[in-house]
Amino acid sequence: MSGIFEMMRQYDCEELHFRYDRATGLRAIVAIHDTRLGQTTSGGARLVDYPDEQAALTDALRLAQAMTHKCAAIGASLGGAKAVLWNRPDQKTPALLEAFGRFVLHLGGRFRTAVDFGLSHADGRIIKAVCPYVEGESEAAAGFDHEADTTALGLITAMELAAGARLGRQGLAGLTVAVQGVGYVGGFLVERLLASGARVLAAEVDPAVIARLTRERPEVTLIPAEEILAAPCDILAPCALGGVLNPATIAKLNCAIICGAANNQLLEPVRDADLIQARGILYLPDFIVNAGGIIQACVELEQGTREQAQERARAIIGRNVAHILERHAADGTSTLAAAHALAARVLEA
Repeated sequence: MSGIFEMMRQYDCEELHFRYDRATGLRAIVAIHDTRLGQTTSGGARLVDYPDEQAALTDALRLAQAMTHKCAAIGASLGGAKAVLWNRPDQKTPALLEAFGRFVLHLGGRFRTAVDFGLSHADGRIIKAVCPYVEGESEAAAGFDHEADTTALGLITAMELAAGARLGRQGLAGLTVAVQGVGYVGGFLVERLLASGARVLAAEVDPAVIARLTRERPEVTLIPAEEILAAPCDILAPCALGGVLNPATIAKLNCAIICGAANNQLLEPVRDADLIQARGILYLPDFIVNAGGIIQACVELEQGTREQAQERARAIIGRNVAHILERHAADGTSTLAAAHALAARVLEA
């Protein structure tokens, strides 16, 4: 394993905080990546049974770095951060969640969080009961409820712009969209895609989610999880874990556009973005298109309304995607490079 400080240098991370709870077995990491935009930082919390501690730490560092880029791209006065809980799903008890809440509370408001992969809204409410620094929970608990639908709305906005630029289409009606992972943001995305008139292919590994989707949305075509990335479609939407786009999977892609909610979709960002572009596929960087959640968190902190959050998400994500598409069309700049340049201008200022 690389040394911790060497890994922090590699990802340009300012702070790392660790917590082990004897009673519950909680193993949690909070990575505070960059505070140039604000001493208060924001990022989701995810629970994953990582293969080892280096995988857990690397994920925390990469995700926190992406949050910095995301906050910069939307002009938020927030630093980028992320929390990971290195635990098995069967260890996820109320006591463990409360222990995590006390960990976040101990940071004194410098880190604000929301539920991410492996954590549910019910889990978020348990955490919020012991720690106020949790966004996106029920209105009864002074929140907007989930951030997932606003994230899905931002994805729809980006897809519509991409369809116009890459396919010459107005709207998504009649297009085929393949959604990888429909348990959280992907589930809300499916609902919005169907409402827009798109044909939806979906893949999911959770049997309960599969059963619900089959029962409630029979018009969705379910395909095996191992086949979704190569499925013929107009738009591929990775909405599960990161690292799914790599040389092996990119060679099998059968889509025109990639636009999904998963963080860090590219295993090696610059290399894989170039491979995707070489195949003539339009890739919209995840930290640009999945920013709806953090935009909603900002509006919640400002004591605005859910409607204002969704209006702002459409406006900001639409503006940023349009800028990236214009740069890409003008001089062939990769969409990833254009997105990074957009964030860098804010950070450097």
